Amino acid sequence: MRGLVDYAGLFPPAGLAMPAAVRAYREYLAGDDAWALGKFVVPASRLAEFSASFNEVCCGEREPVWGLSVLVSDDLTGDAMAMEGVTQGAMSLDSVEVKAKSAADAERILQDFAPGVDVFVEFEPERTREMLPVLARFSARAKIRTGGVAAGAFPSVETVAEFLAACAREKVGFKATAGLHHAVRGGYKLTYESNSVRATMHGFVNVFLAAVLAWRGESMKALVETLSVSDAAAFAFGEDEVRWRRFEAGVDEIEAVRRKFAMSYGSCSFTEPLEEVKEYGWL
Repeated sequence: MRGLVDYAGLFPPAGLAMPAAVRAYREYLAGDDAWALGKFVVPASRLAEFSASFNEVCCGEREPVWGLSVLVSDDLTGDAMAMEGVTQGAMSLDSVEVKAKSAADAERILQDFAPGVDVFVEFEPERTREMLPVLARFSARAKIRTGGVAAGAFPSVETVAEFLAACAREKVGFKATAGLHHAVRGGYKLTYESNSVRATMHGFVNVFLAAVLAWRGESMKALVETLSVSDAAAFAFGEDEVRWRRFEAGVDEIEAVRRKFAMSYGSCSFTEPLEEVKEYGWL
């Protein structure tokens, strides 16, 4: 879980105001679980607002540099201008996240980014096969939306499995976003409202262990089986390996997959995922 959770507190269902999200990220960055904290996710259109809050809250010389993942809209020119000058001593623009409607759209967008910029491209899952060759050519990465605040926003386990398998075949890294607050697949509330609708949500442990199997070249059946596990007791975490059902993966393999393939996931809560794995006794 090192650097696994990109903090998206600005987005639903948390939907925090910018100052609150900035203060929360600084608190997490100084906390005992900072090792699991990824980037701060912010829309390019709100970078000026972010900078103002950042300057109010941050930061001493000895504090870690903040890594940003910036969401880019259809206004590429305006967003590029907003991103200019972001990188400074206390913050770093580490990655950019964009949406593309087609392979041609992805190619047009990716041509506008300088080599070396870490770009994640979100697209409809049914376009995975046409998109991945373009992403591979530009050394870009894929992004999959794994949920939302409505039951219909959650893709099926088969859809997620197909995405993971295709990305692994093309050697295209990925990140996930939305709907992964919980470690293990199950029925949960979609928002923090007392009367929130409940739905079956993917578990981030399921998704990232399925990614290990995809990178290994396991079958679609194996990926679907892993994504479908809804019993936390099925996962056994040891010092050097994790076992579940008929599978196991060692720490060296998992670290390699995280480094090369399964990058991170965005969550509006950083504390929930950590609290849950602690409750299960995995940390």
